[in-house]
Amino acid sequence: MIRGKRPDADLRRNYNKSLWISVGGSTLLNGLLIFFYPTHGPDALTQPEKPILIQLEQIPETRQERRPPPPPRPVVPIATDDPDLPDDITIESTDLDLNLDDLLPPPPLEEFEEEIELEEEEEVVDIWKVEEEPRPIGGIEKQPRPKYPEIAQKAGIEGRVFVKVLVGKDGKVEQAGGISGPEVFHEVAQAAAMQWTFLPAIQNDKPVRVWVSLPFVFKLN
Repeated sequence: MIRGKRPDADLRRNYNKSLWISVGGSTLLNGLLIFFYPTHGPDALTQPEKPILIQLEQIPETRQERRPPPPPRPVVPIATDDPDLPDDITIESTDLDLNLDDLLPPPPLEEFEEEIELEEEEEVVDIWKVEEEPRPIGGIEKQPRPKYPEIAQKAGIEGRVFVKVLVGKDGKVEQAGGISGPEVFHEVAQAAAMQWTFLPAIQNDKPVRVWVSLPFVFKLN
């Protein structure tokens, strides 16, 4: 037996009706959109911005006003025990007379020159500023060597010591500064460094005083 479709399930019967309903609904919807939104640009819903107005104010020119001079100071009465003096007496301006005859004359220029020479002698120049560095006379081999301390020999202590000395304009060691290295060698190293002699450092064709670091190596045979 051939079974047929149910009338409510046959889509061909309602095809034309559904088509016209869809076309009519879409046409009505488009008409409403065109009526409420006549322009379809992206700026249709945006509100126009208010223009910004910049106003320029004319600032009045400033002038510097000079203040009037202060009024003269009032006269202060002077208390005194003399009944003959009036109450409104004031102190008059007086001329100051300085007696310069009793003053000692200025010292001669020779004393100032001696002070200037002393200041120049006390000046110490940095080693990197000199044109010629101080050199040991006869070389390092001719300079005094420190004696190896007995306590260091028995203990087998070796090391290197640096003694900072001030070489004067005459090439002699004036004083010893800082000492670095094993402390057991400090005393003998300083004593030997104070006996060194140099050719002085030269700056602008003149001997100058400089600090020099002297190395001493203590090594057991």
